[in-house]
Amino acid sequence: MSPMSSPIVALFLTFFLLLSAADAFNITKILGSFSDYSTFNDLLTQTGVASEINDKKSVTVLVVSNSQISGLSSQPKDTIKKMLSIHVVLDYYDKAKVDKVPSKPLTLTTLYQQSGKAQNQQGFLTMTRVGKQVSFGSAAPGSSHDSIFVKQVTTEPYDISVLEISNVINVAITSSPSYAPNASPPRKALAPGPNKSPLASPPKTTRSDIPAADAPSTTTDSDAPDNTSAASIASASAVLFIFASACFMLTMI
Repeated sequence: MSPMSSPIVALFLTFFLLLSAADAFNITKILGSFSDYSTFNDLLTQTGVASEINDKKSVTVLVVSNSQISGLSSQPKDTIKKMLSIHVVLDYYDKAKVDKVPSKPLTLTTLYQQSGKAQNQQGFLTMTRVGKQVSFGSAAPGSSHDSIFVKQVTTEPYDISVLEISNVINVAITSSPSYAPNASPPRKALAPGPNKSPLASPPKTTRSDIPAADAPSTTTDSDAPDNTSAASIASASAVLFIFASACFMLTMI
């Protein structure tokens, strides 16, 4: 490698880095110049959505003024991040393109769609012309389309566009019930009737539970005590006692 090659490579690398830095944008700095959107800007930073916006090549951010975003600020952080992500369109739309929107709804893909958490078309918006106005709304079934385009705030052509809309985009949230819809409801315990004891009913008696009648007992010769054996044992005991007594008397002589 020639001595001149290293400086040339370094010069090209420096030029490339400067060019890349010039093309990059920072949504926090862009909105920092507009005090009307300071709350929206703060929420972008707190939720991390700002850094996700800065990583994109071409986006449109639908901002809401401070007076219209107070309701969103009180929501849990996960909800705020979801709603802000829905206000980031993954394409470039400035006022010139919005003015050309036809009456037929256009479907827009949002940053929330890329999260993998979107359900029931929640990751998409529709942009529709209604008379002289252009409205934005969620593509999720049941969502209202009452967010009206107000004005273009600022743009960096074909990289980032910031548009103001009248209010936070409404997104219909569908959730499954926590109980099985086909399950039978639990039965209520019936109160005991008047003058009736709440004791449980006696168990039914089956034929196997009924004891058989006792048959008359019959004593056979084998069941009777053996009197002969008892007498023989008594006689043997008496003989042994007499023999022991006699042996004792002999030892005394």
